[in-house]
Amino acid sequence: MIKLLINAIYPISLYARQIAGTFVILFLARYLSVYDYGIFSSYKTIAIFLLIFANLGFSDYILVSSQKNIKEVRLKIGLFIINAILLVICISLLSFLTTIQIKYLFILILIRQFFDGVFFSLALPYFQAANKFRIISCVNIFYSIATIIITAICYLNKLSLLKFLILSVLLGLLNFIQVSYFVHINYFSVLRHIKLLISKIDKSIFSYIGVTLCNYLYNQLPALFVSIYIDKKQAALYFSAYTITMVINLLLAAQCQKMTPEMIGEKIDKIKKIISFNLKFLMSINVIIITFFAIYGKWLLNLIYSKPYYSNAYFILLLLALGNIFIALAAIYGTYITASGNQKMKIKMQVEAIVITVVSLLIFYKLEIYAAVIAYILSALHIGVRYVLKAKQLLKTD
Repeated sequence: MIKLLINAIYPISLYARQIAGTFVILFLARYLSVYDYGIFSSYKTIAIFLLIFANLGFSDYILVSSQKNIKEVRLKIGLFIINAILLVICISLLSFLTTIQIKYLFILILIRQFFDGVFFSLALPYFQAANKFRIISCVNIFYSIATIIITAICYLNKLSLLKFLILSVLLGLLNFIQVSYFVHINYFSVLRHIKLLISKIDKSIFSYIGVTLCNYLYNQLPALFVSIYIDKKQAALYFSAYTITMVINLLLAAQCQKMTPEMIGEKIDKIKKIISFNLKFLMSINVIIITFFAIYGKWLLNLIYSKPYYSNAYFILLLLALGNIFIALAAIYGTYITASGNQKMKIKMQVEAIVITVVSLLIFYKLEIYAAVIAYILSALHIGVRYVLKAKQLLKTD
C-alpha cells in the first residue's frame, strides 16, 4: 500500500491542488458579499483567458525540443517564465486603459493566477526531464495545504477579498522562489543570454501553439454553446456533470505528463510497453468510474451539489464519462505523437474535430444541453480514433 501511494503521489498532488481550488471557491462564496464574489469570479475568468497566451503548449515544447537535456530545459524554462512575467506586466498596465472597475483587484487576481497555474506548468518540464516527480508532488501538496489554511483564516476572520488576494500572492511568491531553487533557474543568466536563447527557439513551436489553441476550441465550444444559448437552469445541469468528469481527467493528465519523458528517445519496443501499460491502467479506471456512475451517479450529484434538482444530470454524467474513454485513447496515443516530435500532425486532426463539433451543434441544437453532449462525444471519438491510427502508423515507420 505504501509503495502504491508513493507511485501515485504525483496524481494525488494534482488532486490536492484541485481540492484546494474548490475549497477556495466554496468558502469565498460563503463569506464574501455577492458583489465581491462576482468581482472575483469575473476577473478570474478574464485572467485565465488572457494567461492562455503565457503557455501555448510551451511546457511540452520545452521538454521535447530539449530532448530531456537538463541544462537546456532549465534555460528554456527561464526564458518562457520571463516571457510570462512580461505578459503579466503588460496586461496589468493595459488594464488601466480598460473599463475594469477595480483595477488593483484585477491585477492581484492576475498575479495569483500566474503563480497558481502558468508558473507551475512552465516549471514542470524540469521535473519531467529529471524524473523528480516526488519533489514537485511535495511542492504541490504544500501549496495546496497552505492555500486551504489561508482560505480558512480569511473565512474565520471574515477578511476582505483584498487581504485574501495579498496572502495568496505572497504564498505564490514563496512557491516561485522555492520551485526556482529546485529547478536551479538563474534568471539573471537567462536575461544576459536572452538573444542566444531566443535564437534556439525553432519553428516547431508553432505546432505546439496551434495544437493548444485547437484543443482549447474543440473542448470549450460545447461549454460555450451551453453558456450562451441554453437556459441557465439547464446549463447548470450540464456544468454540474462536466465539472465532475473534468476533475477525474486529472489522473489522465498526470499519467500523460509522466509518459512524455519516458518515451522521448526510447526504442519502439519500450514505447509499446509504456502505451500498453497505460491503456490497461486508464481503461480499467474509466470502466470502474462509469460503473460507479451508473450505480451511484444520482447519489453523487446530490452529495456534491446538495440539491435534488442536480440528480437530473445523471444521464449527462454517464454520457460525458463515456466520452472520456475516447479522450483517454487520444491522450495516450497523442502523447507518443508529441514525444516523437510530430506535434504538427495533430493540428489537422484537431481542426477536423472542431468542424465536427460545430456541425454537431448546428444539427442537434434543438436538443439543447444534449446537443453539447453529442458534440463532445463525437469530437472525442474522432480525435481518439485519428490519434490511435496516426500513432500506430508512426510506430510502424519508426
